[in-house]
Amino acid sequence: MDAGMEIKFGAPYYSVIPLTLRGLWRLSTACLFVAVWVTIPIGVWGQAAKPTPADAPMLTLDQALNIAVHNNRQLQISGLDVVKAHESLAEVRTNFFPVLKSFGLGGFPFRPISFTFPAGVLGVYPTVGPIPAQNSTITTPQRPTGSINASADQALTQLYKLDLAAHAAFISLQLAREAERAQHQETVREVKTAYRQLAQAQAEVGSAEAAVKYLTELSELTDRRLEQQTVLLSDSLAVKANLKQQRYQLLTLQDSFEVQEESFNRLLARDVHSAFSVEPQPSPEFAELDLDAARKQALEQRPEIREARLRVASAKVDVRREKAEYIPDLSLNVTYVSFQNVAFLPKNYSSVGLALSWQPFDWGYKKHRIGELKATAEQKGLSEEDIEQQVIVEVDQKYRTLNEARMLLDADADARQAAQQKLKEMTNSYELKATLLSGLLEQQSAVSKAETEYQHALAACWTAKANFDRAIGED
Repeated sequence: MDAGMEIKFGAPYYSVIPLTLRGLWRLSTACLFVAVWVTIPIGVWGQAAKPTPADAPMLTLDQALNIAVHNNRQLQISGLDVVKAHESLAEVRTNFFPVLKSFGLGGFPFRPISFTFPAGVLGVYPTVGPIPAQNSTITTPQRPTGSINASADQALTQLYKLDLAAHAAFISLQLAREAERAQHQETVREVKTAYRQLAQAQAEVGSAEAAVKYLTELSELTDRRLEQQTVLLSDSLAVKANLKQQRYQLLTLQDSFEVQEESFNRLLARDVHSAFSVEPQPSPEFAELDLDAARKQALEQRPEIREARLRVASAKVDVRREKAEYIPDLSLNVTYVSFQNVAFLPKNYSSVGLALSWQPFDWGYKKHRIGELKATAEQKGLSEEDIEQQVIVEVDQKYRTLNEARMLLDADADARQAAQQKLKEMTNSYELKATLLSGLLEQQSAVSKAETEYQHALAACWTAKANFDRAIGED
């Protein structure tokens, strides 16, 4: 054949090619297929396929919240703080009852115990004379002796102080409960946020798997057309390069999902290697939000504001407790004493009386202490006002962020739908040889980008909603 003879192929991508180059073209194509079929199984298909999240057992959001509420370690620590505060209150209340004490002493003397009564120590009488008439010595035999002392003290004037102490302990119990409630809200928010981030990551993995499947089918179609010499070799290489790149992205997304999965298991206080899948998260439905009502609810429900108010009440109780120190301590006392094997002492002795303790002069200590506590109470009041303003600012900010997230989600949802529809139309056109392969690959990348942006917007919208719910104090 003439070297200048030209042959036209049926594809629109080819111009004329000299006949003498046809053999070289087929030889290079054959070498390419050999290289691809050798390297791909070793480099990609030869690797152990990672299990997809959808293969693991399903864990719903309600199940995750239930596990976290019962097992989360930080929440358990807060619960133990409530138990400690409750026990402290019960401890203070025991002081309202009488204080019972007993003391016993027993022993064996080294030498007999002797007492000498001088003559006339008990008096001198005209008709009788001195009693005793002469010095008298009384000796206790050298034998085991002992004494028993028992007493009961009932506080009287201290009851007012004890009531203030119990009130302070009760406020501490309420503070511990509010701290537990705040930790509960934070745990719920963290679980919801992490769960929806996992749902986003799982959706991205699914989208990447779909892209890999799509590019695999496109690569097979391009290879068939390459055999028919209706596409260029560069087109086939471009599809395979995109396929490998998409497989790499799939691997990174799977690794990222596993990292988030381990962190989520730790948040639920269970084995970090427990495999699970999450429910796909739909677009959230929003009721009409009333900002004024949200502010009012936040001021009533936020644990931080409740804690601030309780701290103010606690500071005022501290002032009252210090003022009560001016009151003398008066107690009712009952005492019983018994001596064993001591002949010259009464065997039993008992008494009932009052015990008084008072410090009338303290050089101004109580006065200055009360002044310090009043200043502390004023500080707590100012802190409460500042916290209320901070909460209002936070509610307004979360409200704006939620509205922005809703608008972005709507826009990304429309963009995602448009990109998917365009890809479907271009795929049909490509099968009819009416669309360039480069345009189809660009649109496939656009679909992946739109899907990623939509999942990010969806997760951001759910996160914004969870943050707003916590800002207004919802449990």
